Amino acid sequence: MHDTREHETQDPRSLVMKRLGRQSMRYPDLAIESLSREDGRLDARDRSLARAIETTVLSRWRILTHLLEACSKRSWGKIEPELRGALLSGAAQILFMDGIPDHAAVDQTVRWSKQTVRKGAGGFVNGILRALIRLRGELLPVEHEDARNWWLHRDLIPLDSGNAWKLGKAVLPEDPTTRLGVQASLGDDLVLSWIGSAGWDTTVRRAAHCLLRPPITIARPDGEFETWTEGIEGLRTRLAQEPGSRVQDRTSSQAVEATRGLNPRCIVDFCAGRGTKTRQLALLHPEATILAGDTNEDRRDDLYKAFEGHDRVEVVEPRRYGSVLGMVDLLVLDVPCSNSGVLPRRPQARYRYNRERMRSLRALQKEIIEESVPLLGPGAHVLYSTCSLEPAENQEQADWIARRFDARITEQRSTEPGGRPGSDDVPYSDGGFHALLTREPDGSPDES
Repeated sequence: MHDTREHETQDPRSLVMKRLGRQSMRYPDLAIESLSREDGRLDARDRSLARAIETTVLSRWRILTHLLEACSKRSWGKIEPELRGALLSGAAQILFMDGIPDHAAVDQTVRWSKQTVRKGAGGFVNGILRALIRLRGELLPVEHEDARNWWLHRDLIPLDSGNAWKLGKAVLPEDPTTRLGVQASLGDDLVLSWIGSAGWDTTVRRAAHCLLRPPITIARPDGEFETWTEGIEGLRTRLAQEPGSRVQDRTSSQAVEATRGLNPRCIVDFCAGRGTKTRQLALLHPEATILAGDTNEDRRDDLYKAFEGHDRVEVVEPRRYGSVLGMVDLLVLDVPCSNSGVLPRRPQARYRYNRERMRSLRALQKEIIEESVPLLGPGAHVLYSTCSLEPAENQEQADWIARRFDARITEQRSTEPGGRPGSDDVPYSDGGFHALLTREPDGSPDES
């Protein structure tokens, strides 16, 4: 075996194959790892390629593993993790990354497998990837009727462009529900949940939305939105040129917009994350003092950096809100959730949905609510929001808050994700939910 460590620090594909091997051992609990510890000498272009390959694999995990298993004639679980990582990387480039020639994807993957895994690994990988190229078949344009109805066919792989690969064989599952999950790379439990709560047609629309690559959306201070396509460095310059502008999706923004008619003096952003909604709150309520916090240390560090020197935003450590107990006019609860409304942005969340996790999330959400609501003053307001499509995390939780804390729902909105492959009729937007509740002046928790 050759020592390729120095080479791996400079080659984006090698880095990604190694990382994907680790990912393959923890499916369905995938994660987008930071590149900072391993990227060594990667330049900006190679970092971008590494991230693109990894994100593509995470977004298309189910269809990739299904096709690779069909081409290998071996159970996916019986292939070594390192080779699984190599195969996933090569297959993603072959099927979903237009700018990479087939020979480049195959040659680099085969070379790494030979040098890094074991003797004979290169031939094994070469055979599978070349079988995949043969299986791939022709590209159907978005105008083709079959491409527009890809979920009806066992030999079509839909693409984010609206085009579709027509496979040489019908190797996709016969069952329509399972097939939809494989084609759109969604967990079976999530697909079944959507069918049960929203019906088949809505489930297909959601699945089609999940094929898209999410854009960078800039929310401007005037309430308008624009799509940014010029790169990260240019984005920083663009945001600095217009104070109050921020990277934020339309659906996330409309949750905070629901508070526009209020006049709060003291706001707590209890699950502030990295401060996107905090910035919007500061812009929308210029007379308010805002306390923002998050239980995650990394996100809290980002909050400190983002609002250093801000005259109205104070970053607060967990459980350090004693100075405003019973005095808060607006409590913002953007709670942890399943992320089912933002799966193009959170590809690692596509596969982990199940009933047990939903019960755990609902319990965590109620725990956050119970802990934070005592901060409210008489007649105060609660903005509850998620980036989920699940009624159990949305309407049902809002109803529970209303009952539990003697509040009334003054506004609530569920938003379906917008945009589909091959069409510009509807701009891209995330799915999500928000509810604005007002607590009665003499409200107290209902212990029943």
